[in-house]
This record gives sequence, C-alpha cells and structure tokens, in this order.
Amino acid sequence: MAPNGPYETSQLVSRQKRRGVALSCAECRRLKLKCSRQFPCSNCVKKGCAAICPDGSLTTGKGNRFVLANTETLHEKINELANRVRSLEDALGQSHSLNSTDIHPLLSEDLLQIKRPLERERVDPNPSKEEPSSSGEAIDALGSLSISQSGRSTFFGTTANSWIEEGSDEEDPTAPRFSLHTFPKTFLGWDTASPLPAKRTSTLYFRHAAWMYHPISERDFEAIFQSIYNANDEVQGPLPGCTLSVFFMVLAIGELLDLDLPPHSQEAMQHYQVARAAISLDSVLEEQTVTGIQALLLMCHFMFLSDMGRPRWVMMGIVVKMAQSIGLHRDSGKWKLDPEETQKRRELFYEILTYDMWQSLTFGRPPSLATAHIDSRLPNETTISPTGEVEMSFAAWKHKFSAECLSVVHDQAFGSRTPAYTTIQELDKKIGVEVEQPTIELTMQRYTAFAIREMTLFYMHRGFFAQALEDSSTDPMGSKYAPSVLAAHRSAMTFVALVESLFKQHPQLTERMWFLFTHVFHVR
Repeated sequence: MAPNGPYETSQLVSRQKRRGVALSCAECRRLKLKCSRQFPCSNCVKKGCAAICPDGSLTTGKGNRFVLANTETLHEKINELANRVRSLEDALGQSHSLNSTDIHPLLSEDLLQIKRPLERERVDPNPSKEEPSSSGEAIDALGSLSISQSGRSTFFGTTANSWIEEGSDEEDPTAPRFSLHTFPKTFLGWDTASPLPAKRTSTLYFRHAAWMYHPISERDFEAIFQSIYNANDEVQGPLPGCTLSVFFMVLAIGELLDLDLPPHSQEAMQHYQVARAAISLDSVLEEQTVTGIQALLLMCHFMFLSDMGRPRWVMMGIVVKMAQSIGLHRDSGKWKLDPEETQKRRELFYEILTYDMWQSLTFGRPPSLATAHIDSRLPNETTISPTGEVEMSFAAWKHKFSAECLSVVHDQAFGSRTPAYTTIQELDKKIGVEVEQPTIELTMQRYTAFAIREMTLFYMHRGFFAQALEDSSTDPMGSKYAPSVLAAHRSAMTFVALVESLFKQHPQLTERMWFLFTHVFHVR
C-alpha cells in the first residue's frame, strides 16, 4: 500500500533503514549526493563510473573528496597524467631500442592500457576469453581506428571528444541491400548474360586510364568482378552500392577511352550515371569505406577526362574528407593492420594526394591536404629495368613528387603571400627528373611526368614573365625577372614539343586527353 502522507512516508523510510535497504548507491552516500536510485544512477553515469554503481565506490585518499566530486577537473587530471605516461613510454622505448631488439617489460600491451581515460573504458557484462578480433579498435598516440567486418572504417584523432565515439560501429542487419537485379537491364546497356564485354572494357581501363590515376589495383578489381559473376558466368547479388559503383565506373572510364567507340560515347556516360545511382544507395557520407572512396575518386577521374571542372573540384573535397575520416592520412602500419590492407590504404591515400595536388595546380586553388598532418609512408613502388636494375615507377615518382615537391611549391609559391623572387629561384633548382620509354602505358606515364614538371615550372614563373613584359615590352630580357622569361619560355616550348611527340606516337589516345591540349593553347 502506498503511503498516504508525510508521517507514513517517514515510517516507510525508517522501516527500510531498519531492514538494511539502501536508498542511494554507495558512491552517492560517500559523497553525500542525492541519488536518483535508478541504477546505475545519474551521478555515477555523469562521473564515468557507472560500472561500480550501486554497491562499489571509488577509493580515495585523505582530503581528495573535492577532486572526485568535480568530474571535469578529475578527467582533466587523468588526461594530463595519461599524456605524461605516453611521453615516458616513448622515451623508455627509444632508450631501450638502442640496446635491445626486444620490447621492454614495462611496455607490454597490458601495461600500455593503464593510460586509457576512464570514459573510454567499458565493462563487458559477458566477458569472453576469446582473442580480440582483428577488426577491433586500436588506440595509441595516433588516435583510434575501427574497421568493421563489412569494411566500414572510422578514425578519431587524439583530440576527439569521447561522446563522438559512442556511436555503434555495427551496420543495421535489417537495412536493405541493393541487388543487381533491381536495375532495369535496358537501363544498364550492358550484357548481363556474359562477362566478356565487361572483361574487355575493364582491361581497356587498366591499359588506357589507370596509368595516370590508380585508385584500385587489378587484383582488387578482379575480386569485385568475381563477386558480380559466378562460375556459370551469371550475375549474382546482392552487393553493396559502393562495390557496384566501382565496377560501373571502371566500365565507364574504359568505354570513354575505348578507341573503337566515338569520344564521349553514350555507353560511357550511361555507365557513369549507373555508378552514381549505385553509390547513392548506400550513404557514403555516413558509412565511409575504402571502396566508397575508390568509387568517388574514379568518378573524379571520369569527370576529369570528360572536362567536367566544377563538380569534380567539389567531389574531390568530399573524397579528401572521407579519407581523413577513416585515417588514410595516418600510417596504417602503426595500427598493425594486415600488410596487404596497410599497403592498399597507403596506395589509395597517395593517389588522393596526387590528384588533389595536381588538380589544385590546374585550378589555381589551395590543396585540401596539409602535409603537417600526414605521416602515411610512401608505398615505394619500383620496377625492374630490362638490364635488371631497380628503377622508380611512375606511381612512385608521382607520389614522391607530389608529396615532397609540389606540396612545397603550393605552400611557398602559390600561397596568399607573394613569394620573394629568390624563393622561386630556389624552388626552380629543386624541381627535376629524368625519364625514358616502351609500352603505351609507360609512354603515357613518362610523358605526363615530364609534362607535370614543365607545367609546374611554367606556372611558377608565369606571373614574373608577365611582369617582365609589362616592365619592358620591347626587351623583357632587360628586366630583373629575365630568368623567369627564359624559364617560362623554355617550359612552354618543352611542353608543346612533348605533346607533339606523344601525339605522333599515339594520336588517337592522345586526342582523348583534352587537358594536354588545354595547356598547349594556354602556353602558346
């Protein structure tokens, strides 16, 4: 029976006390706080010690009640101590590595967890003795990286608030999955009965297009291809939208550069639209994956080859943000991922960085990636020459040039502050590369390497070349900017000669590379 008044209420409380029934949790009683009596209580949840409610309490020393009551101060102190522990661990590890290759006993995985903040600790109500999954979360000075079984990745830097990490990383099992059969076959414009047309087109993509930007390897694409066709050469499903988008984008670019089809063919545009429809079935803005990023980067390449300037600039900004959201800019090797996954993430990141740097040069806009926040290692691709010597591949060159050279030029020569002329001259001395030739892919790569080098030099000196003409239109060589007059003229002449030579070797494919001719007309 419910109490009818203050007197009966006080009698009920007295009876509960006599029976030993606690009206508040142990921690609230220790701190003399009003307890919500719904365990874990609101006070313990706010303090980050819900796991000890209602019977446990935080052990304290003499005189530190105020610190524990003020949870904000407590957590600040914990973070301060955790950072101090990290510094000492790093110093110990560095010192110990000078004398031994073994891990110091005080740097074992179990002991390294002591510095984790309280609010990130979770008590498993059903503890298991099983080993942690390789897709679990790893936290250290890099921040945290979580990869789900389906490939969804999430990265948080060390400064991220703990509440951001509260969201579940698991996909909704009831969410609808897209089946290839839901697309009308007449809209696809693609023979679903046989893989041969798709196989031929994808081969053209890797021969005619992937030499420049290479967001997906032939091996990874083959896995996608096999997931779409089974042993009986029939289409199967369901598949994630981003996977299908990658597949159709490879077909679209392959058809765009199919020399048996007219330029800007209807088939290429149709598959581009199908790829856009496919990727929209999964929210890439909420579910970031490596495959989703590959699909969007392939779209940027298609728009580049189709001369769609405005949308690809914005699209590339989205690609960069997605790459940062899954931690591609941080070196994946430090998270001890599978070696193949680590290499894949490094290669994809530097393809993004290269595209971003080159596109920014063309648009005259700042790059989206800042080198100060990048520690991902270069993939270090190399090739073996006919003489058996190891030489730098085109991919290795473009990654290294973009990361170590073009990024510096963007910051020092194309920033908001006009650079000193001596800076331009110093940068001029640092830019240089040597090359040579055979297959169509390697020829395109090497000519583009020369072309990017010359265009970088040309844009660096263009403003000073114009100033020299304005100062002395009859004798620009008499200007103090005469070195820029020579450099701009030399780069323009070299670039035009490069395109002319490439056109003589591969006229049909070179015709499809509109951007080369845009620069030819620009420098003349």
